[in-house]
Amino acid sequence: MNCLADLRMFSEIARSQSMASAASRLGMAPATISGRLKALEDHYGMALVRRTTRSLLLTEEGRLLLERAEPVLSGFADLEREMGGRRNAVEGGLVLSCATDIGRSHVLSLVHAFARTHPHVKFSLRYDPPGSLHEIHFDAALRAGPVKDSGLTIRKLFAMETATVAAPAYLAERGAPVCPDSLGDHECLRLEGSMIGGDAWTFGQGNGRSVPVGGRFRASDPETLKAFALQGLGILRTARADVEAELSSGLLTPVLAPFEPAPARVCLISDTRRRLPARTAAFIDFALHHFASGNGAHSTRWGQNAV
Repeated sequence: MNCLADLRMFSEIARSQSMASAASRLGMAPATISGRLKALEDHYGMALVRRTTRSLLLTEEGRLLLERAEPVLSGFADLEREMGGRRNAVEGGLVLSCATDIGRSHVLSLVHAFARTHPHVKFSLRYDPPGSLHEIHFDAALRAGPVKDSGLTIRKLFAMETATVAAPAYLAERGAPVCPDSLGDHECLRLEGSMIGGDAWTFGQGNGRSVPVGGRFRASDPETLKAFALQGLGILRTARADVEAELSSGLLTPVLAPFEPAPARVCLISDTRRRLPARTAAFIDFALHHFASGNGAHSTRWGQNAV
């Protein structure tokens, strides 16, 4: 039996005091109404109505059921209205999961612009280590490079340039690497779980070449590694957008610039659109337009079809 539907049917029978009237209002055949009422009485093991030649009268148990059912039905109707409103209202909480090596400047420019446009959306911004997206909760996710999780919608968002940099003080003391293989003689600041700045750094165009790197310092937070680089403790590999100001001011100097790889593709990932609340769908549309319009720092216009 469908408890909620049967309670709604019973409420209609009680209000109309007629099987035929209830059937007409519910768009059901009288025989169907009669059969479902009998099933409801069999479920509770008690008569709920007393049938007379002219009408239906509720038994004591029928009156009790109606009394208790009405708040349930009313509450469910309120819930339906609220959920229907959420389907179209751009409000509520949105969890955005970012890979640890996605440039902060790219992410923050997007979040700031969207938050100003949609003041009723509350953000939870997380930087997550690599792993299956099916293992974490998120509404939308930003990931660089190939995404292996199936069953998700993946949209190309922007291209992220990388930069290999060091402070002038470090280069004055240790010298600058002349090629990627020279990094074995240097302190390399490594970001845990990073595709671009972890234990192996990729250089060159096309598929590139992966060069193992090492050093005394590693961290799970890019800002910590940036602080280490500014203090002259080693060479940093990061999103170029996150060190653009330091490069312009001379606090950091690029090294191995001719060997930098092609920009890494950053994708926006979500469930299929038909399952998305309005706030997530609005964020996806906004993000695609934001970067396609050149508003993201150092963004490139990618095709916006799901892949």
